[in-house]
Amino acid sequence: MLEKTQKPLFKVERCGVERESMEFDVVVVGAGPAGLSAAIRVMQLAESAGRETTVCVVEKGSEVGAHILSVPYLSPVRSMN
Repeated sequence: MLEKTQKPLFKVERCGVERESMEFDVVVVGAGPAGLSAAIRVMQLAESAGRETTVCVVEKGSEVGAHILSVPYLSPVRSMN
């Protein structure tokens, strides 16, 4: 985890646009089954170690699991049999 005394790995240049900044100990990309499982496991491990840890899950979809296919994928091209 990044300690407050460590320097960032890279510098973000300002382009005249104000951006909100938030700090987290762990960032998980993707709110699918693997991403949510990873976030939950990190929190469990932190709790068992007695550490307060902040976790952020980032998802590009409009909702959690938006890109999960729950039905068999069928090709739009039909077989000529």
